Amino acid sequence: YGVDVVIVDCDGNINERVELWIEGGVNCMFTIEVAGGSDPIQIRDKYGDKVLLAGGVDKVALIKGKEAIREEIKRIEKVVRMGGYIPHVDHRVPSDVSFDNYLYYLEVKRDTFGIEKPLPRAGGFTLGMRRKDSIRPEENLGVRT
Repeated sequence: YGVDVVIVDCDGNINERVELWIEGGVNCMFTIEVAGGSDPIQIRDKYGDKVLLAGGVDKVALIKGKEAIREEIKRIEKVVRMGGYIPHVDHRVPSDVSFDNYLYYLEVKRDTFGIEKPLPRAGGFTLGMRRKDSIRPEENLGVRT
């Protein structure tokens, strides 16, 4: 059918299942939950480029603060640079992660991997359907530049 990527949504410790998924044709693991016992570094070391990875940034680091965030991004840096890996928080961002810590996480990730900061979009999910001069300043609340 021309499908190059087959993804499994996996939470918790997936270490004993990865090989079975590969045998079954799955080649992308999402979300690689560090807090559940999975680790993108170990999976990449064991299976190489047989698997694509997504997730693997320990959400607990975002709770702990800036130093833990820097350490977590540094921990996964080598695997990210190998390719085939989209680093993001392993599952959902917990409610006890401060907004400042989340923004710091994004900043460190962008700086480490050379990702350009996206331009703010007025109105949140604006898709560019309105003319720029029709956007009122009060609709731009909460957008940091």
